[in-house]
Parts: sequence; structure tokens; C-alpha cells
Amino acid sequence: MRFAYRVVPSLATAMALMMSTAQADTTGSDTRINADIVKASTNQVAVGFGVLHQDYQEYNDGLIPSLPAVIDSETGDINSFRVAYTGMFNRLYVQASLSYSTGDTAYTGYLQTTTPPIVYTPFNTTTKNSIFDLVGRIGYTYRAGGKVALIPYLELGEHLWSRDVGPSTPYGVTEAYFNLSLGFGAKALYSPVERLVLEIGAGYGTNLLSTMSTDGYNYTLGDMPYVNAYISADYRIDNRWHLALSANYRNWQYGESDVVAGYLEPHSETTQNQYLLSVGYSF
Repeated sequence: MRFAYRVVPSLATAMALMMSTAQADTTGSDTRINADIVKASTNQVAVGFGVLHQDYQEYNDGLIPSLPAVIDSETGDINSFRVAYTGMFNRLYVQASLSYSTGDTAYTGYLQTTTPPIVYTPFNTTTKNSIFDLVGRIGYTYRAGGKVALIPYLELGEHLWSRDVGPSTPYGVTEAYFNLSLGFGAKALYSPVERLVLEIGAGYGTNLLSTMSTDGYNYTLGDMPYVNAYISADYRIDNRWHLALSANYRNWQYGESDVVAGYLEPHSETTQNQYLLSVGYSF
């Protein structure tokens, strides 16, 4: 679909600058940082598979007094795939990841008549989802003890969601949501035993240029803050190969749009939990 082609070019320049700044010379890794943390974070490419739990809600906010507070929701588990690169060069830390999640979720909402008197009828169906998330981070590594490193970072992201509601019904509609995101965060890396590195982190920021497109119309959504948090455990099997488990949480909202062609996109909230098993290779 046409919106999906926007996932790469808008961040390609930023990621190229991050990588060129890093000057990929692994021989410069700071030996004062724990060796297992360095080996887990220097030139590792990882591929992960798992599940994304999607929880999306659109709020009434008094728009339709006869309807409940939540007028539209989507919930369910869908397949998720991620490829990521992590690099640590001297104290400079860089990370880039691309996630793709796809599958069906359960939709609960209403059908609306198009001519007065307006009647709202409860409607349950399924939604086909295609979700792309591209995230780049750049930060600085601090030694916080023999087995601990702290990394504050800046984050730039891009989110695309194709939502095909009721594709097998006469009422099917496709909506494409898009936003950039800009924020900051911090993570702690801890190596309790040789070969094992535990990671915990959190971030905060804001969405930018948020839109929703459907039926040839574009709706400008309100940009609102996001929060994320994550944990992972990386085990180095040998000098090159890694096996990791991770859990990622992200929550954000879109503000209500202006009226376009007699319709508006309501205020909404999305919560995602992603669980992955990943295989990594350090080169």
C-alpha cells in the first residue's frame, strides 16, 4: 500500500549521519566498560520473532451523548518481526530497529447511518493490521560500576499503521495512520555473570506530523506525548552468536482532528506490548 513506502526515506538520512559519526572502529571500545556489555553492544545485528499485543481505543469525549465513553476499540495479539543493529564505539552508542507486525484483531464499534436521523448500531468484526515501526537512538555510555553501564540517548522514530476494518463485510474501510516521534530516554546495562547482559530502559517524547488517511481524505491529528519502557536479557552463546528475550511497552495518544468533509477523527489511545525471541550476531 502506498503509505508503507514512507517508512524508509524519512529516516534514512538521519540514520546515515548517526552511523558515519560512529566511525565503526570496534578496537576503540572503552575497556573500562564491562567486557560482556561491550561484546553485547558492539556491532550486533539481531533478528527477532514474537507477538505484539495491540490495544487501541477511540474516545467519545461527549461527541455523541447516547454512546459510551469508548466508541471504537481493537484488541488482540498479532505476529511481530524485528531486525535491529546495535553499536558501541568508544563511548558513543547507536541503535536502529525496524519492526513489522501483522495479523487480525477484534473490533468493537458502531455503524452510522449517513442521512438523518443518524442511527448508531453496535458492530463487531475483525481488523487486518499492518504496522511498521522504525526507531533510531544515539547516546553516550557511562560506567556506573564494574558490571553496570548507563546510557542516556535521543530517539527519532516513525510509525505507520494500516487498519482494514471489516474487510469481508459490506462496511469495510481502510485507514492509514502515520506519525514521526522525537524523544529521549535512558537505559541501564548490567552483567551479573559472564556472557549475560540484562537491560532495562524507558523513554518519553512527543509525536509529530500525526495524520490519518481514508477514502482520499487526510485528517491532521493532534500531536501528543508517548512513553515507552523495555527489558531484555542477552546471552552470548560464543564469541559471535547471541540469544535474547525482550519485552517492549509503548503508549501514546492522538488528539481529535478538525472536521473534514463533515467527519472528524476522534481522540484515541494506543498501547502496545511486544515480546520477542531474538538471535544476534556480532561482527
